[in-house]
Amino acid sequence: MHFITLSSCLKKSHLAPIDIRHNCRDVDLSLQTHSSLNRRLALEQELEGHQGCVNAIAWNSNGSLLISGSDDARINIWGYSSRKLSHSIETGHSANIFCTKFIPETSDELVASSAGDAEVRLFNLSCLNGRGLNDGTATPSALYQCHTRRVKKLALEVGNPNVVWSASEYGTLRQHDFREGTSCSPAGSSHQECCNVLLDLRCGAKRSLADPPKHTLALKSCDISSTRPHLLLVGGNDAFARLYDRRMLPPLTSCHKRMSPPTCVNYFCPMHLSDRVSFEFIC
Repeated sequence: MHFITLSSCLKKSHLAPIDIRHNCRDVDLSLQTHSSLNRRLALEQELEGHQGCVNAIAWNSNGSLLISGSDDARINIWGYSSRKLSHSIETGHSANIFCTKFIPETSDELVASSAGDAEVRLFNLSCLNGRGLNDGTATPSALYQCHTRRVKKLALEVGNPNVVWSASEYGTLRQHDFREGTSCSPAGSSHQECCNVLLDLRCGAKRSLADPPKHTLALKSCDISSTRPHLLLVGGNDAFARLYDRRMLPPLTSCHKRMSPPTCVNYFCPMHLSDRVSFEFIC
């Protein structure tokens, strides 16, 4: 894993002139792809600590810590100023870790992970004090096993230390509230299933805006707006990113009954990926 930085100053002599008659989008593109900018990218530090592919990295709120998750099922936490490894957590995940996050407003003591074993785990770093960096498997402070397929992404709300959202390739986005419980029954067990499904997109995938949704939308990503936290964005295995207003979504439910896709605020799609795109379409 590498730190990449951009040199603090750009020399005008290395920049080719840009025709201001182009529109703003062309100017921005010219700057972003200019070779002089690329030449100033430099390797600042190589961080060694994982034994597999690093699939997830994220900063804490002030940029002093970096968290990473890997195929080795470990979470590593690094100090930016020291460039040293402060924690290496053996999570107990039985498959590749795909996402890691610092939980906001917890003094960087709570971290969450999601993985290919369909689990979401929460760890309290204060419980690891005094332990060695590689001292066995850490006990999660919360364990959610209600997904049935790989959990590719977690989402957090700025200022909310109590809830994490998880997106699964099964087509569901679940809301986990730490105040309501720190564990749940595994999917498919005889116990009552968790009623924490916020989005059911098992019939949500579509080929174009004009086509009705028919197939499971395997969710690959999700995020919550930092400035307007009621806005939720999800992306999956079709060409569209979907924007939802959480205030307009139905109450949390379980997966026992397959639901119709809820109404979203808007679709977003690159022009070349859609057969019949109308960007004025509001679902």
